This record gives sequence, structure tokens and C-alpha cells, in this order.
Amino acid sequence: MKIIALKLPIDLNENTYEEMLDLCPRQRQLSIHKLQKINDKYRSLFGELLAKWFISDSLKDPFQNIQFDLGENGKPHLAGGRIHFNISHSGDWVVVGIHNDSIGVDIEEVKDFNIYEIAKSTFSSEELMYLIKSPKANQIEIFFKMWTLKESWLKCIGSGFLVPPNTFSILNRRNRYSLEIPTEEFSKLKTLGLKIGNTSDYRFKLYHLGPGYPISVCINNGNENHFEFPDNIDIIELNSLINELKPL
Repeated sequence: MKIIALKLPIDLNENTYEEMLDLCPRQRQLSIHKLQKINDKYRSLFGELLAKWFISDSLKDPFQNIQFDLGENGKPHLAGGRIHFNISHSGDWVVVGIHNDSIGVDIEEVKDFNIYEIAKSTFSSEELMYLIKSPKANQIEIFFKMWTLKESWLKCIGSGFLVPPNTFSILNRRNRYSLEIPTEEFSKLKTLGLKIGNTSDYRFKLYHLGPGYPISVCINNGNENHFEFPDNIDIIELNSLINELKPL
């Protein structure tokens, strides 16, 4: 498994932007054009390009051969299915993870707002209790860490909005994050047609990308017990990525 991150530009030369946009399929270009804010355009564009370049580099396959399709619930996947990937972006950063089985990645920019209203409707009772009992000064940061962990699993299974986030928990048990789903809720999930393994199949890792950016990664590792996450996230500079892509 590999993870890579790219810091987005504050501003980008118009010619370079158009040159990078031309590397995307026509339909993708149209969807990016429809976005109103320039930062959203950058996130969408470089999320696509970073993922394709990262997969191309990892598989030693030409960039032009890397094509994405959408699954039933809108999760993009590599045509041909040789490798799994997931993209996440927030604030100034785009992150891509790749793995030989299902993977979910989520990054969030920590922001100060009323976290409790959201936590009440999205956290399980045990998660909510853990948040409330945490030191007041740390609660916003803890909220975002917990949020990214939950999002990473939802993205790993490709559920879209089918799974209510308050029906499962991801909690630190003996220095390892564990997925916990009540038996009744697990039975309901099985009826949704999602490819969900046993709760023990999923592994989680929490990273930090500078101050204020927690990142969680979830993989389906089956019954393999000896998997090791990378210690760090690789970072590629924007100019380096552009230089890699320009000859294309």
C-alpha cells in the first residue's frame, strides 16, 4: 500500500491549468468547468491527475492507459481492476492511496465550529461519549480524527450514503483502531448489497499532514495479520507533478 499527497496551488498560470485540464477525459473536463470556485476546480483536477500519475508510476503502465470507471455508488475504480485507489481532498491538500484490495482515504481540514450538533447525528453513542469525556481543549481535533476514521471505512466499502454513520464505531482498542458494528446493524448492511467483510478484516491508520490536517486510511486486509502501513505519507511538489505530466 502507498499514500501520496500534493499541496494545491494558491494560483496557477492559466496556460498550465488548461494544459493539465487537457489530460483529463472530456466528460471530466466538463464537470470541472461546472465548478464555481477555483479551489474546487484545482482539487478536482489535481485529484484526478495525481491518482492517475501515481497508479501509472506504480504499475509501470503509460499514463494514457489509466482509465477510471464509476461503481454503483459513485466510487471511482481503475478500469481492469488491477489495483484499488481512493482520493480525498480538503483545504490545501489532495491525498491518494493505492492498495491491492479495497482502500478508503479521508483528509479533513480542522476548523472551529459547533462539532457537537454533527457528532450527535453521526457518531455512535460510544464515540460520542468518548468525545465528550475528552479534554475540552482537544475536542475539535479529536472530532476530526474520529470523523476521518469513519469516512475512511465508508469510502473503503464504497457505500456512498447508504450506511448511516452512527450505526458503527471505530475506536482505539489496545493501541489499534477497531471497527465495531452491532450484530443487528451488521445484518442490515448485508442486505444493501455492499461487499463488506468481517469487522476484523479492516485495518486503520491515522496520519497527520502538517498542523490541522488529520488523514485516515482504511484497508480491507482480509485475514492477513502481518500487514504494515507505511510510516509516512510521500509528498510530491506541484511543479514536480506538472513536469512529470507535461511531456504527455
